[in-house]
Amino acid sequence: MTYRQWPGSPPGQQQSAAAGAGAGGRHSHLPLAMMLMLAWRNLWRHRRRTVITLSSIGIGFALAVLMVGLGDGSHNSMVRNAIKLGEGHVTVQPPGYRDAPANHKYLANGGELARRLAALGVPGRLEQRISLQVLASTAANSVGAAFEGLNPGGDQRSEMLQPQMVAGHWPEADDERGVVIGDGMARKLKTGIGSKIVLMAGRQGGDSQAQLARVRGIFDSHIDEIDDYLVLGDMGFARRFLEGEGAERALAPVTRFAVFLDDPDTMALWKARIAAALATVPDAPAVLDWQEMMPQLVQFIVIDDAGNYVFLTLILVMVVFGILNTVLMSVLERTREFGLLRALGLARRQLLWLVFWESVLMSVLAVLIGWLLGGGTHYWFSTHGIDFSAILQDGTQLMGTFMDPVIYTELSWSRVGQLTVIIFIATLASGIYPAIKAARITPVQALRT
Repeated sequence: MTYRQWPGSPPGQQQSAAAGAGAGGRHSHLPLAMMLMLAWRNLWRHRRRTVITLSSIGIGFALAVLMVGLGDGSHNSMVRNAIKLGEGHVTVQPPGYRDAPANHKYLANGGELARRLAALGVPGRLEQRISLQVLASTAANSVGAAFEGLNPGGDQRSEMLQPQMVAGHWPEADDERGVVIGDGMARKLKTGIGSKIVLMAGRQGGDSQAQLARVRGIFDSHIDEIDDYLVLGDMGFARRFLEGEGAERALAPVTRFAVFLDDPDTMALWKARIAAALATVPDAPAVLDWQEMMPQLVQFIVIDDAGNYVFLTLILVMVVFGILNTVLMSVLERTREFGLLRALGLARRQLLWLVFWESVLMSVLAVLIGWLLGGGTHYWFSTHGIDFSAILQDGTQLMGTFMDPVIYTELSWSRVGQLTVIIFIATLASGIYPAIKAARITPVQALRT
């Protein structure tokens, strides 16, 4: 069957050389190239309606990109800060310590473990730490605290907190008994720079041990869990408490190793390599990633992501109804035309595919325009960011970490793929019902309209 001019043209210009095809009971079949060309022409019959529909999809897509990008940017900011203030991307610590922390649980031969870890050539930083549960006391008050022994001059946590000093200074490398505390703890203990603090810890046997420290500095991290609870001091000073638990100083005992990777995407790889390298060590230590160390933060991100997807779903619903209205109106306006095509012998299946290809082209255009607007939106806010400091008057602390006041949108390739597929499928699905409705048109009823 050969058409000289497609019946989709304005009435009066429809001519066909298929006379008698319908009478013979045979159905015509359109080549794919012709069907795509006709679908494209039909799509632009009503330019204004098509442009408005595509514009609404593009704006909705841009909003979705912005919301998802801001969500990922804020989450990544919180994770990065939590890792720096916490125990790194990968943590090596005594088995069972996470479930039941205790001062008598430590890595007795820290020196040997440090050599094994250094031999792996981990691309990043390896930091030794000693974490203790103590009672900090002054003449005025006593509070429970976490005493962290670390290298004052080369630790991620110290590098983040040093700029937050509000009084005093950071302890020097040879100042073994100097400590820094948060402003919240300073208020509770009613202490200041140069004051004495007694750090007391219980032993496994039931006795207690105490060490005298002096406050060298006070910091304000704007995170209550840190300012009210954390005491930072020298590694050698903290090791005195481990010696009270039976550790040998010559073996350089530590509580944990914090591994900070240059490339966070390699975390799973290096976690497996570290675990394999330490598997033969007596009482093999536990090797955990940051997600296992901070499950509450992971749960918060999952819940917050779910909220973002609810917003995305609302956008998709509006997009789908907008496209459905456009395609369905186009089908209803062409009822007589479709009836004529059926009378000339065009099969129902071919008519269905014709309308369906219009939806496919609409979907492709929607994705292209969506990424044109959404990509531009993402580029702008990934470069300039949004300052939330004026909105979040109570600060940006959350779940033991904090969010940077200026948030930049971040999108991974997986997010790009998700958004593209979701918009494409939603746009495509909205054309299924109009295509089915067009295929059900009967010639007699359609030509009477």
